[in-house]
Order: sequence, then structure tokens, then C-alpha cells
Amino acid sequence: FYAGFKAAPTAVHADYLIGRYQLLPPSAQAYRFVTVVLAHPICTQAVLEAVLRSPLCPPIPPPDSPHRHLTILPRRLFRPLQARPEATWTADDEPLPFLRFLYSHPRVPAVATNSFDGYALVRAVYAGHVPLVRFLLAHGAAPECKGNLAVSVAIQKKSLALVRMLIERDRPAAASHEGPSVSRKRKRGVSEGEKGSASKGAPKGAKRRKLGDRVAVDQGMLKAAVQCDARDIVDYLMKEKGCSPDMQTLMLMH
Repeated sequence: FYAGFKAAPTAVHADYLIGRYQLLPPSAQAYRFVTVVLAHPICTQAVLEAVLRSPLCPPIPPPDSPHRHLTILPRRLFRPLQARPEATWTADDEPLPFLRFLYSHPRVPAVATNSFDGYALVRAVYAGHVPLVRFLLAHGAAPECKGNLAVSVAIQKKSLALVRMLIERDRPAAASHEGPSVSRKRKRGVSEGEKGSASKGAPKGAKRRKLGDRVAVDQGMLKAAVQCDARDIVDYLMKEKGCSPDMQTLMLMH
């Protein structure tokens, strides 16, 4: 067994995980195969790929099946994240490659991004892992989980960039795939949106309607920013988001 383990650890791990799942009583399995397998620390991307390829892999309900439960994101994928400068993180840092695989594989049931009350997003914000934060938000992560905990962590880190990212929605995806013609128009001071507005008779210089924020800014956020002396965040919440301080916060500010 040891020789086989050394020769093909991925296949051995895959068979082990399938065997562990099959030992569960039918009531505990309940179509949660991928979730159960992911909970094991030995389940890397390579191992999960081997599991899904294995002829021993239990049947997974098709996407249109009412029995296809969500895949729960295990906390173990995010627990190792340690805080470091935001600029040092890249899109190739774990757990992003594994997450891209999970979210795109046709046999993996839809992933519950807000598993464990948004644990993944909070850990990503704590670590300053900006590419991971963007990925999670793009896949439905909710900053308001656990009383806006992710926003509170970003404020404690004094990161205005993260606070903005969590509160405000990004522009539509099409806006980030601009062709050369759009770039040329911007050099002349005319944007695609402005041209379209003018053609429809919109007032010159009218602002494009903003998307609604992900979370509602409240006085608690402002107070937290004042307490940790995050002055740029205080200015942002008051001047851009229109948050008025309560009496206690005013006293702290003075």
C-alpha cells in the first residue's frame, strides 16, 4: 500500500475519499458528495479532479435536478490566509485557482459563496487578498453577513480601497472590455456613455445612474472609522456616502 501511495498519491487519496463517503449512512449522504469530499484537508484540486473522473465516484444529480444541493465552501480553504500588503497578492495565489475550478466545473453543484456566514469574504478582507475579494463579490458574496463584519474588518485595516470595494458595486462587466474606438473617444474627451446619452436628448454633462450599493452605510461604520483614526474612510463615509455622525461620534471627532 505504501509503495502505491508513493507512486500515485492523487489516485490513492481520491479512492480514500470516495470510500469515506460510502461509509456514511444514506441519510448523511443526502446528495452532498462534493461538500463531504471538500471538507477533508487532502482534497486538493488534483485530488478532486481524480475523484470526479473515478468510476467509483457516486452519481451526482444533474444541474436541473431538485436534489442537487449547494456545495459548501470549507473554512479550511481560507483559514491559512495571513494578512500582508494588498499589492503583493495575485490572481494565482491560493485559494483562487482551486475556487475557479470549483465554480466552473460542470459536475460541481453551485457553490454557496456565503457559507458559514460569509467566512470566506471576511478572511479574504483580513488578509488583504484583493483578487480573492473581487472574485467572491463577483460570485455573490454578501458583505452584510454577520452585521457587515467584512466592512468592519476593512475599516480596522484602514483600507479605503477595500471599504469602497465592499460597499459599492462595480461597473457592468462590459465597461471593462473596451475596444480601441472607445479609447480614442476618451482621448478626445467623449465617452461611449456620454455619446449615447446625447443621442437620446439627455442634458449635456448628465451623470450616469449609479448602481445600488451592496450594503447600506450606517453610523456604526463611521464611528469605527473615527475610533481607529482612519481619516480617509471617515471622509469617504461622510462626504461621498452622506453618513451623518451621531452625538457620540461627534464627541470622538472633537
